[in-house]
Amino acid sequence: MFFRFCLYGFLKNQRYFEPFLILIFLEKGLSFFQIGLLVAFREVVVNLFEIPSGVIADVWGRRKSMVLSYSAYIASFLVFGLAEHVVVLFVAMFLFAVGEAFRSGTHKAMIFTWLRLQGREKERTQVYGYTRSWSKFGSALSVVLAAFFVYAYDSYTYVFYCSVVPYLLGIINILGYPQQLDGTVD
Repeated sequence: MFFRFCLYGFLKNQRYFEPFLILIFLEKGLSFFQIGLLVAFREVVVNLFEIPSGVIADVWGRRKSMVLSYSAYIASFLVFGLAEHVVVLFVAMFLFAVGEAFRSGTHKAMIFTWLRLQGREKERTQVYGYTRSWSKFGSALSVVLAAFFVYAYDSYTYVFYCSVVPYLLGIINILGYPQQLDGTVD
């Protein structure tokens, strides 16, 4: 499971659009005011969905919650790539925010549950730190790959489509997690 946890961290940070997000929005004709509204909208939606997402993870199970999160991310990437109007970008940002809300904290809880089930609770800091290092490595590699994709496709928009692939792999990874990591499901 340790490898799968590291793989999760690596794949979740393959967000090739992140270094270019402002440029992408400018390319789509948005003003800085509209960009600010989009970012603020995302943060409000993430905060509004934090508590319901935790409840849903407790009821449905953490794995399903993570698959829902990744599915929302993928839908957002596709909508971002296709969007030509600011209203559609708000839909994409909503989907992205839902993905963020359903992901945040859920995977950490799965790691800690696994450690508890393995009787390795004293290794929390080391294991979580190591998985976080793979997340940071994923972020660093993501920037390099993003620059390559922008150069290769001569457009910022394609970085959204390229981001779909690691998130599909992330869903496959999460579906392979044992059911006991779902937590208490009623």
